[in-house]
Amino acid sequence: MQSNAKYLALFIISFFLLPIKAEFIGEISLDNRHFFNDGALGQDNNHSSISFSPEIFENLEDDRIFHFKAKLRDDNKDTERNLVDIQELYFIEIGESKEIKYGISKEFWGVTETSHRVDIINQTDTTESFDGEDKLGQPMVKISLEKNWGNIDLYALLSFRERTYSGDKGRLRLPLLIDTENPIYESSAKNKRTDFAIRWSHYFDEFEVALSHFSGTSREPRLIPSAKKFNHLTPYYEKINQTGLEALYLIGGLALKLEAIRRSGQGDTFSAATAGFEYTQVGIADSRIDLGWILEANHDDRLSSSPFVVGTRLTFNDSYDSQILSGMFINEKTEEIGMLIEASRRIASCCMISLEAMYFDDTNEDNGEIKLFGPFKEDDFMRIEFIYYFGE
Repeated sequence: MQSNAKYLALFIISFFLLPIKAEFIGEISLDNRHFFNDGALGQDNNHSSISFSPEIFENLEDDRIFHFKAKLRDDNKDTERNLVDIQELYFIEIGESKEIKYGISKEFWGVTETSHRVDIINQTDTTESFDGEDKLGQPMVKISLEKNWGNIDLYALLSFRERTYSGDKGRLRLPLLIDTENPIYESSAKNKRTDFAIRWSHYFDEFEVALSHFSGTSREPRLIPSAKKFNHLTPYYEKINQTGLEALYLIGGLALKLEAIRRSGQGDTFSAATAGFEYTQVGIADSRIDLGWILEANHDDRLSSSPFVVGTRLTFNDSYDSQILSGMFINEKTEEIGMLIEASRRIASCCMISLEAMYFDDTNEDNGEIKLFGPFKEDDFMRIEFIYYFGE
């Protein structure tokens, strides 16, 4: 369970410090994941969980903003998916051409759809979803400066969050368990180290660009054999320097996207990039429906292959906020295919239902290549989630 005594204390104390006029909203979600095959290591086929995410927002006097958001999750099979996390607990002080944020927050960097190379501020919660989109709250101080030549964001990241991993009864995990109780750090400060980052962003008509640099403990650990637990892997968190580039160019309904990084500190210095486009057809067949076509290619110096992704996005533009996203991950060298579909629709103003399905296909298991999806070949699944929004 990814819990932390100081975060839980802040969670409780914050309710006693709330302004009386604070806006209180949130959501409760119930989800069930059904895996079509028995787990390769004997795990169950059905996994259910319940999540509670309260949120408080208040505009204070003297141009200040208060925001609080927590997430609590309980899983009926995998205790490593249980979570108590404060994702947002910060104040923002707004000045002329300047903002200062201090507290716990989530920050997103990136423009592509399939792999967010540059998104490094927050730690990933891998137990929530397979795509790595879900993040944990990060203690920080952020100073934002608005200039004629662009926006500058300066970060001091106070302490470190460790990555979450599924337990022995979890699905979508590696064959060996991860020893999260005994992580190894390159830094002598371990998880108390302060990391730093800077990001410049600007736009020129239809062109948007951002440059960033991060110096600190890697959010992506190397997994090495555990010296303390048999048949376990231990996360090794190294000190890295990473420079990133984001670019987005809009031409009518066409969006050209690029994310690229260069990182040192984890063995040999390497580069990685994701590039592609999304083309949107507005009002197909004289309807309100928009159809987006997605193509992205991925490259990583550490891998011998460069997989690509093709997909579509249907946006119905109705009062139910209905949308369907589908995609196919293709790796010609390893002869692997992964297929994904996500759909969501509001049932009423208070509720939403979503569906997610993932299929892993390995057409040639004996071609001698290292399989990116090898550990998950028995983990085809369908997930249905019901979300109730309150306070809206």
